[in-house]
Amino acid sequence: MEIKKKKSAGQSGSDGNEELRTKIVSLYLSPTEFKKLTEYFSKSAQTTMANFCREKLLSKPGTTTDKKEILSEISFSIYQQSKISTNINQIAKKVNALKKDYPELLSELQSELEELKQLNKSMLSKFKKIGS
Repeated sequence: MEIKKKKSAGQSGSDGNEELRTKIVSLYLSPTEFKKLTEYFSKSAQTTMANFCREKLLSKPGTTTDKKEILSEISFSIYQQSKISTNINQIAKKVNALKKDYPELLSELQSELEELKQLNKSMLSKFKKIGS
């Protein structure tokens, strides 16, 4: 397969690409998707929709992950956070028993525990949405 070179920089845009663009990709969008695409394009620095789409599509390699893998990762993350929360709670109880020696540490540990609990709740709600 022979790669055709541009005869001048103006062919298919002057973006540093020296090859003549000869391949076409078609894509059907719903009216809502098209509206969103044009909104993103209008906020970009690109001067043409083609350059904008090219930049977005070719900027980094795409990855696809199936739903089961995502759910498994979220589930494992929630499990790990729960274990961490349990450990922090046990530390906080021990520090609480020594009240007079470590009041600042106790407060900090309780704050961390509460933050992890909120994170767990947030992750769980996202997990339920994805799972349904």
